[in-house]
Amino acid sequence: MDNSKRTPNRGKSFLNSAEEQEMSASQTETPRTTVRSPRDAALRAEQIRRNRSNEEIDMSFHDDFYIDPRVIPDGWDYNWKRYTIAGQNDPTYEVELAQGGWEPVDCARHPEMMPLGSKGAIIRKGMMLMERPKEISDAAKQREIVAAREAVEIKERALGQNIGNGYEKGRKTINKQYSPVEIPRS
Repeated sequence: MDNSKRTPNRGKSFLNSAEEQEMSASQTETPRTTVRSPRDAALRAEQIRRNRSNEEIDMSFHDDFYIDPRVIPDGWDYNWKRYTIAGQNDPTYEVELAQGGWEPVDCARHPEMMPLGSKGAIIRKGMMLMERPKEISDAAKQREIVAAREAVEIKERALGQNIGNGYEKGRKTINKQYSPVEIPRS
């Protein structure tokens, strides 16, 4: 493994080469010998709280794909789309997305969503943040709703159901209500 881009005890570096050289030079000149105080921890905690801008601090419930609706530009729709599966790109799917109007969101627009110095699209865990005009997304959602309702109506007709009167051929209609289910106690 190439360790030239790693910094001590930090893993892969997201710094450019000039910043890495400056950092490595400063680390060799003055090794870190200071002990962090509880005050340092309190200051850092406050900085993290400010940077998170009122998000939930509990990291066990952190959603990697949450996008604050306030950062989405008016008239646009953001959506996470598949970028890779098991590390492999799917060019056919990428063409399908482009035909549907989806374009990658550049990390220059939302630098807080990517490591420092990143360029290109915003990608997380094999998913890419994409955008298209909200008008196009709304029309697509409407088509999906119509198709789903048609599929239910086809199944109801196949079962001999009639939505209007509640009974046909001695059968009840399909219940479309939501109600709590009683859980038997053992």
